[in-house]
Amino acid sequence: MTADTRRDRLAEAAAEAARGVPGVAFLRPGVADLLRTRIAGRTPLRSHLTGNRTSGVRVSRDEGDGWHLDIRLVLRSGHRALDVTRLVQKAVLAALPDEQEEQAVSVRITVTGVV
Repeated sequence: MTADTRRDRLAEAAAEAARGVPGVAFLRPGVADLLRTRIAGRTPLRSHLTGNRTSGVRVSRDEGDGWHLDIRLVLRSGHRALDVTRLVQKAVLAALPDEQEEQAVSVRITVTGVV
């Protein structure tokens, strides 16, 4: 399995887990995600250049074997950010594919707004 395939699987698992947590309104796409979506929609022949990235989740890897997940989300009003981010982190770590167990994974969650 290539690094890109693993990255995509991690991003999809993290996004699905985060969306299922009470208090999460939606995952917030970054500027790159928004541009990627527009390019893919207008030029189907170049959609492969945009990659299969999950909106609101960025996955990177350090020099070692560790993975870093950066999740940007928007809360529903009436929920405490601290409580929701703790639940998201717990849900994401529990939902990661099994082959990631032997590798270090860090999760950073940023709340970008409340609706």
